[in-house]
Amino acid sequence: MRKELQKKYNFRLIHQHAAWIILCGLTAAALAACQPQPAAPTTPPTAAPATHTATSLPSPTSTASQTPTTPPTITATPTAVPLITETPSFAETSTGSPEVAGATETTTAETALETPLEPTLEAPIDPLATLTAMALSDRPTKTPVIPTATKTNTPTTTPTVTPTPTPPLADVRITRPGLFSKIISPYRMEANVAVGEDGLVHINLIGEDARIITSQLLDYKNYINRKIWIAPWLEFNIAAAAETARLEVSVFDKFNRPMYLTSVDLILLSVGRNVITPAVIVQEPYLIRYPYPDQTIQGGTLWVSGLARPVNDSPVILEVFDEQNKSIAISAISVPAPTGDLSHTPFEVFIPYEVKAATPVRLVIRQESTGRIPGTVALTSMTLSLEP
Repeated sequence: MRKELQKKYNFRLIHQHAAWIILCGLTAAALAACQPQPAAPTTPPTAAPATHTATSLPSPTSTASQTPTTPPTITATPTAVPLITETPSFAETSTGSPEVAGATETTTAETALETPLEPTLEAPIDPLATLTAMALSDRPTKTPVIPTATKTNTPTTTPTVTPTPTPPLADVRITRPGLFSKIISPYRMEANVAVGEDGLVHINLIGEDARIITSQLLDYKNYINRKIWIAPWLEFNIAAAAETARLEVSVFDKFNRPMYLTSVDLILLSVGRNVITPAVIVQEPYLIRYPYPDQTIQGGTLWVSGLARPVNDSPVILEVFDEQNKSIAISAISVPAPTGDLSHTPFEVFIPYEVKAATPVRLVIRQESTGRIPGTVALTSMTLSLEP
């Protein structure tokens, strides 16, 4: 009786061990089926390690006892079990079953069984599809940026209307002393002059009663029709402590007709020291746009169009002289002082004339003094030819 019990007990232990071995093999096979296939050439996307959820496998319930009992009944479906040749990377715990850390070798009992048991499993989970779905769900959604045209206001340059070109410097101008400078004798003046056709430069210092205080005639015949800088000395004697005077520089053509003239009002001192102001008139006061120099005019009327920067409030006088220094036509026009950005004021005038034949003439434009000292204060000229 004891031998039979011992035999039954041994038989039950053998069946029990075989059942555990088969269960471990089935679990390892299911876990291996869930692993991604290493043969795929593509590298899985880099992402945070995903957590796999394993399905718990039902395991048979067995009771091991040291007392003789009736052996338990194990229900299983016979199938072929693949050999386990690698160790799973993680362990799973199922309710009512021991922990499985994986098998490392094939046991003798597993290979000896011809009808191993396989539990019923759910459909296998594709890990690659799961990882792809999780990566796509974790990917941030980008809102497409639609470029919009931005209107940039480009500043446009407003053209500035310049009615006159930059006025040139006067051909004859006194650069030192300036208007109402106080000077004592002797004094060295400075001027730029265009030497006239006779090669002479006239310098006059005119007193309050229109007398000539001092006069100089400078010979520059070697510089005819050239512009030069001069610096002659002025010497004068006055009876009073101070006197107003006009310093005048002029040049003439070969017919003794005035070509250019400029002047500046000064204060002469008997004693004291020089007090010099800067020059005021440095630009050409009168610019002629029409007619052109040496142009021939016909029809009995001379039309003059030009620009003027009046030196005082007196009218601008336009006068025509023939070669005998005789006036054959004259006209006067009031030109206001320039305003705003204008350097000169435009003007035009029609001058009637009478000639019997082609006549070379000089058109002179000048202004007269409005102060205590009479005479011409500014003058310019050009040559023309008049025909009937």
